[in-house]
Amino acid sequence: MKTNLPILALLAGFIPINTPAADAPSPEKLPPIPEVIFGVNQLNVGLPGSAMKSWPLTDADAEWLKSLGCNTIRFPVYPGEVGIDEKRFLTRTPDGKFDPAALGAGDWRSLDELMDWMIRHQFTPNVCPSPEFQTADWTSKTWMSLHVPENAERAVWFTKLVMDHLTEKYGSRILYGWYEDWWWNSYKHEDSARFPEAFRRKLSEMYDGKIAALNAEWESTYGSFAEVEVPALMSGGPESYNRGTVAPAAVNSRRTFDLRKAMDLLHREVLTELRDYLHKKAPGALWTGPCILNQLGGLSDIRTASVPRCNATMRTAAITSDIMSADLYSDTLEYYSHYRTYSKFAAAEGKKLLIAEVPAIKPRSFQLVADVGGPSAGALAWCGKWDLWGLIKDDGTRREENGKAWRKLYDTYQSDRARYAKYHPGSIHVYFPEETLSYSISDLNFIDAFMNISDHMKPGELELVLTDELFALPTGTPIYVLERTLPLVAIQELERRGGDVVTLHDWFLDENGRKHLRKTASGDVFKRLLTLPGGEKLLDVFQRVEERANSASFSFDGARITSPSALAEANAVLPDRPNQLENLINGDTISGITFSDREQEESFTIQLGKERRIYGAFVDFFSGDGQFNAASRMPERVIVSVSEDGKAFKQVATISGKDLQMRSRCRFAPVTASWVRFDFGTNQSGSGLRLVNSGVLGQSEATPP
Repeated sequence: MKTNLPILALLAGFIPINTPAADAPSPEKLPPIPEVIFGVNQLNVGLPGSAMKSWPLTDADAEWLKSLGCNTIRFPVYPGEVGIDEKRFLTRTPDGKFDPAALGAGDWRSLDELMDWMIRHQFTPNVCPSPEFQTADWTSKTWMSLHVPENAERAVWFTKLVMDHLTEKYGSRILYGWYEDWWWNSYKHEDSARFPEAFRRKLSEMYDGKIAALNAEWESTYGSFAEVEVPALMSGGPESYNRGTVAPAAVNSRRTFDLRKAMDLLHREVLTELRDYLHKKAPGALWTGPCILNQLGGLSDIRTASVPRCNATMRTAAITSDIMSADLYSDTLEYYSHYRTYSKFAAAEGKKLLIAEVPAIKPRSFQLVADVGGPSAGALAWCGKWDLWGLIKDDGTRREENGKAWRKLYDTYQSDRARYAKYHPGSIHVYFPEETLSYSISDLNFIDAFMNISDHMKPGELELVLTDELFALPTGTPIYVLERTLPLVAIQELERRGGDVVTLHDWFLDENGRKHLRKTASGDVFKRLLTLPGGEKLLDVFQRVEERANSASFSFDGARITSPSALAEANAVLPDRPNQLENLINGDTISGITFSDREQEESFTIQLGKERRIYGAFVDFFSGDGQFNAASRMPERVIVSVSEDGKAFKQVATISGKDLQMRSRCRFAPVTASWVRFDFGTNQSGSGLRLVNSGVLGQSEATPP
């Protein structure tokens, strides 16, 4: 590929010398941290003394990556790679105490060799100390549960150990951070000997040491904070967090709200201390924090996120990082909502967003990154070489077209710096109740709908309104509210705004679990959306909210689903999930089902929990995951029939032609029914249907108290 190397070199942060490569003097130090961080991830520093044998990138690879605009390489450093015994490091003691004295001072030979290689090629290192096992045991990642003192001490000790060595030998021109912050791996406090004390200390701070204030909110009679019991989130204790259920008492509970808020503040405390330590130790270094992975998914209700997330919130990540970082593995439009949300939180705290892991084999995802805009610190591809996602295959073959697309993203950053340098507010105002989404556990929320909010708009058009911004919103501005569980202060402000509020809900629920009837009637929200600026772009997301709020067919409300059709042996929608019909009606919008590839009639019947007046039905076909699993084939039509006795069925709707889409739905005159059948016809293609979600819409039965 033809490249203007002098200009590229200048943009990458160094000035070339016009001498033959063999005679050029070797740089003596790392380059300045670039204004736009752009590069790749790479694994395998290697065990001490491996002399770069484990590092996959060659000198030729490095030069090719630089021709693409790459100026940074992000890599993990595991305890074993610097001479620390990982098993001893992660062994927990009964009292939870951590004594690093027996672990030694570290063996830095491999890391130093890699840093010297970085200097030679003038890459900025993004070093990610990884206090975990360097194995498939991803449950060992300590930084995802900093609310647990034992894990926090290990994570901070190892991170400081790496920071200290690199600063003393290589200076401050280094980015530091942690790898993915997986919310589903953060529930680890119930078997901690030290968490209860840490929780009570933080709870006392939250209530200014006033136990009477806590008792008023919790409706309790504690004499002191030392008496406060840690609320249970899961029904089965510490062994249930990977296979249990959320405790009923934890749902819509102020105790849950305060527990998870305290956990978040414990994370914030540790992360702030670590960032401040780095700034004192290495004033020029930057902390990118824990890399957020699908944080919005962790906000889902108990149907989709069956294990409550306990890691740092988006707000905490933004507050405690110099640069907020997040990942991107898929190339689906859903990621617009993720990155617009992260961008908002970064901007709210005066920070920029680094998209730290972009799949290098999915060039469409590069365009998604570009579309999100600022405030951007740059992007890093996953990865340079070695695995399926690399720009360079394991055999050394380069994915040239992907490389050109990656270079195009770099050029986009450089050609429109004003757009990417800062956050530009949108014009469609959607309230995002971060407090209740982050701290409450809801039996039903609408974050699954929100994650598709940018499917029909440019991400820059979306303007999230956070709770502290509600009060400054000009009167007359339409404020769209998708969620039903909101902070009390927000409910009061929305009530004051009257007709400016656009929502499908007739009532809201506060953080204490109390319901508040709305005084302003919603009316026909869908008609109103068509009259408001940009409102038509929200029709789909409000439809998703309606289908969740008015569903008459959830299994947890007593509905059952059966089918005469055979299912496939494995679920092709989400391969690690059971292939069971209930996935369509249990509130989980991601697991889905796969019918057998055999020739057969494909249908299923939902038996409602009780007789209902129903007015609509819907089914979502699998559109593919943007990675490995292909989209479903489409049938010629879907026939919806109803019955009062489960024997005689009457057809009420047919979905076909232009109405038959990946998201297919129908509305019909209200009818009384107890059974609803979906008939997809005969599969003669050799490929069974792949469905994600389905349901029946029922009229409201009564106004809640």
